[in-house]
Amino acid sequence: MSIVKVIMHNSVSLDGSFTDFEVNMGLHYQIAGRYRADASLIGSNTIKTGNEIYGGEIPLENEADFNKPNRDAALPYWVIMDTKGITKGLLHTCRSFEFCRDVIVLISEQTGEDYINYLKERSYDYLVCGEENIDYEAALGALNTNYGIETLLVDSGPALNGVLLGKGLVDEISLLVSPVLVGGRSDKLLAHINTGGQNVSLKFIACENVEKDYLLLRYEVLKGDL
Repeated sequence: MSIVKVIMHNSVSLDGSFTDFEVNMGLHYQIAGRYRADASLIGSNTIKTGNEIYGGEIPLENEADFNKPNRDAALPYWVIMDTKGITKGLLHTCRSFEFCRDVIVLISEQTGEDYINYLKERSYDYLVCGEENIDYEAALGALNTNYGIETLLVDSGPALNGVLLGKGLVDEISLLVSPVLVGGRSDKLLAHINTGGQNVSLKFIACENVEKDYLLLRYEVLKGDL
């Protein structure tokens, strides 16, 4: 059992879609802040897509982007998984976010030197966790040992959520349900869980009307059968 508590937090439509509707970002992050996580785990594609959808034109790096920010130690780290260097040229958009303590990047032994040099030149912390792909259990252990991370919030898409749930590493699921149906265009958030054909059993924690027409659902993940 991991010593790090992992909370999967996402916004979904009523029919479980992760995309093709307008997310209430203010409410999403307001709820995320309730969990007082030490870090948020984010996939590289989520960073790339987020910049494309919400960021507009990528700003040029400035001198401050090459140095670690001096921010409140109570703020969460952003832990970004990127074995292929997808976020090269984008990480300063994360570091500049005022509610991010700083960025930690998870890479593998096969990550290219070009990307590693990019990280070193800008003083980004990185952890090598796995030969080709991320070894998530090792990564959680390293984050706890090196940074004292005890609670990790996963704010990412179906692929990463599916992997973590399939490996039995998620302790709690938090879903902000938006008052909209996406229908046939929907990209189901939890459609990519690989548990070898077994169901994932859940225990109800809470249901809350957090804002007009929005519901927050919380479940504990029961891991005995995984």
